Amino acid sequence: MESKSGSGVIRRKAPSFRYYPYATGSRTGKEKMKKEVVQLGIEFSVCVVESMFLLSDDIRSMLLFCSTFRKRNRESLVVERLLRVIHYVYSKYIKPKKRVYKQDVGKNSFQWELIRTTWMDFTDGIIVLRRLVDLLGRKDASFDDRLLSSAIKQYKQQVLKKLEDKLRSAKDGVSSEVNGFARETIASDISYLWKSLFDEEAGEASATKVMETRIFRDLFQPLFDELTQSTSVVRDFRDVIQPVLGTSESHREIKSMYSPYILGRDFAKQELKEEVVQLGVELSVYVAQSMFLLCDDIRSVLLFCLKLWRDATQYHNRDSLVAERLLRVVHYVYLKDIKPKNGVFKNSGNNSVQWGLMRTTWKYFDDGIEDLDRLVSILRGDGELLLIGRELTDSIEEAVKKLEEKLRCVKGVAEANGFARETMESSFLDLWKSVFDKEAKEATETLKVIKNGILSDLFLPLLNEVAAP
Repeated sequence: MESKSGSGVIRRKAPSFRYYPYATGSRTGKEKMKKEVVQLGIEFSVCVVESMFLLSDDIRSMLLFCSTFRKRNRESLVVERLLRVIHYVYSKYIKPKKRVYKQDVGKNSFQWELIRTTWMDFTDGIIVLRRLVDLLGRKDASFDDRLLSSAIKQYKQQVLKKLEDKLRSAKDGVSSEVNGFARETIASDISYLWKSLFDEEAGEASATKVMETRIFRDLFQPLFDELTQSTSVVRDFRDVIQPVLGTSESHREIKSMYSPYILGRDFAKQELKEEVVQLGVELSVYVAQSMFLLCDDIRSVLLFCLKLWRDATQYHNRDSLVAERLLRVVHYVYLKDIKPKNGVFKNSGNNSVQWGLMRTTWKYFDDGIEDLDRLVSILRGDGELLLIGRELTDSIEEAVKKLEEKLRCVKGVAEANGFARETMESSFLDLWKSVFDKEAKEATETLKVIKNGILSDLFLPLLNEVAAP
């Protein structure tokens, strides 16, 4: 079960997003990631505070902006921390300035128009940060370190950077700095509010809720007073404040909640797909390196390539997308780099030192190709992602590691024959990126014709050798 954060206590709830529950991360690694998430919370809060200063000429606009975080994300440790940050900044920096409280919500101001462009970025930031906190706040130590590392990296790129870029686009004279915003000072002042993010105890839930209610009343009292002026019925503050927020023209323009991509439904699957592409490129590079190692004897090169193809298709999927891409890699390298050298076609190359070394790599090539093909088939399916996904990537990586160890000692020989790793990687990347593309039936038939043409073109010398009397 996934954890649900709420008002200072971690509660259990049904999973709302998919992830890999692999115990691939250590306890030390988990603590390190918690510190990274705390830092994300601080940096995200700084963006919220910068927006507050940008709107601080109109207190009502600023309060309406702040209220959206509480309205759309209840019972969240992340939102509870944000409310504390907002209350602290408002009480210390903004309220003492006694700015104007306007009724028109400042809807025609440049500042408000700028903030409107950030709604979805702030929404994404809260939801994804909450997901990270939920995962790392689980009682057990199991988590997929790669998945969370990627989520943290993408959070910085797709949430924080977008917010910072938008907020820094404010025109001269209306920037947050003009109103007193100082990034370093704010970050230092609010850091203590986030450092206890993962220290919450269940026994603190009641006290935290009381504190949150007090902060909410103190912070949004002007909005509360605005509404109660027109009614004598006293209701719960949260019930009273919602009509004010809901009738705001600008507030109605905020888009409805949705699920961001990061750590969302398809995030784990897409991350695995990207790993598959990189693993396919890695395997292709070692295939190419082996071809350059053997290129003094064309027959040995072709025998090596033929064995790869047969092993990949004879006992497994004859229409393997992985095998088909490796065939295209082999054909590309052979036509572009090997064949123009006009190397000798020998019949005795099987006794060479290079061939002897290549024989020790068969198992690792076969294992890597087989597991990569299984993983591609799983990821191209429409069903649930199987737990075997991470096991397969680990197995493929182990095979790639063994290939690197085997071929390391002769890398210089391959390079002397023209092998250039960086060039090969860039040449193969687009080929592997298309491995998950859905092909039309006509395109599939065309690819089969191309494949048969490549097989005939590539292995014709070996066929002629067999046919010779």
